Amino acid sequence: MPTGETIFLTLLEVSILILLADLAGGVLSRYGFPRVVAELLIGLALSPYALGSLLNAFMHLELFTINDYLLFLTNLSIILLLFASGLEHGLSTLREGGIYGVLAAVFGAITPFALVYWALTTVGLQPTESAIIALSTAPTSLAVVAGIIEREGLTGLPSTRVLITAASIDDVVALILLSMVITTVGAGGFTYGAIIAAVKTVALWVLVFILSVLFIPRALNRVGEEVITYASLVVLFGIVLIMTTLGFSEVIAAFIAGVAVAESRSSQRVRETVNVLLAIFGSIFFIAMGLQLNFRYILNTEVLVVALVVSLAAVVGKVVGIYPFAYLRLRNRRDSMVVSYGMIPRGEMGLVIASIGLSSGLINMGEFGIIILMVLITTIVGAVVYRREACRVRLTRAD
Repeated sequence: MPTGETIFLTLLEVSILILLADLAGGVLSRYGFPRVVAELLIGLALSPYALGSLLNAFMHLELFTINDYLLFLTNLSIILLLFASGLEHGLSTLREGGIYGVLAAVFGAITPFALVYWALTTVGLQPTESAIIALSTAPTSLAVVAGIIEREGLTGLPSTRVLITAASIDDVVALILLSMVITTVGAGGFTYGAIIAAVKTVALWVLVFILSVLFIPRALNRVGEEVITYASLVVLFGIVLIMTTLGFSEVIAAFIAGVAVAESRSSQRVRETVNVLLAIFGSIFFIAMGLQLNFRYILNTEVLVVALVVSLAAVVGKVVGIYPFAYLRLRNRRDSMVVSYGMIPRGEMGLVIASIGLSSGLINMGEFGIIILMVLITTIVGAVVYRREACRVRLTRAD
């Protein structure tokens, strides 16, 4: 098929998928389900491994397919999502969270990672695959949590600030773990030399982070308001280029760029522009994750059983890791459990890790399916339980 025609078919495909995902998301949100669930399900349903192939045959067009243009838009979506995440975090999150908020984030990420890794290696899965799947359970979906808080009017609860802080910082923890896992795998496994290499990688990560936060805001503060958005995009893709050249993932680079820009005086204007871009491109990544999954893998009994075990371990690990530090901060058992429930949903960062694992050949399609199912299960269960318990606490306080 001519290249020009492929481009326009891809744009039509993306437009149809975003439209359907938005319509489905609007329906599901009425019942308290996050939009990411709709985006994943639309991708699964219309993938070339499911209904998409039937529609392609009926129309005699390769409309619902996975090609280089779709993958390019997917990578752009990932970069924008992580850039926006960094913009929302900034350094203020670390300052506001306090020591217990930071500890809740750290142990809330490490505990499910360790528990899932142990469970998978115990049943015979290889260390590399176990590490990638376990790593996908570490970060909470800040987008899901923030959406529920905003929609249900939960901003006034004592648990909300601790929850937002922990959900924000555990992304950073997950990124550090991602760097360590990728470096360790590249060095041939969990050997002494691999651990040293991983520590050096994290040290370089921290160095780039510090230098970016120190110098980029000062440079942007000297730029005029009329070009600040374009300058920020130059910063974003410049850091992505530099860090990928150094061997880092583009998601880590995009996050660092976002945090650095967030410290500039014009960050709010940049944030508004990025939100517009996300309204167009943000959902492509989640839809593409569903598109790339061969449907027959998630119907496999072994995959379903492992996904349920991973989801259970992810839920238990998150609650166990979060609750003690939430209680030390809030001194209230019920509020602390609300924070723990709010940290259960996984989402964007877990799927980013799944995408990196699949594209790098670190996991196969079955293991990719395990992560997709885990994200769906924890997001649905976590969103429903958190919404119910937080609303109960709000009503109790109102009485």
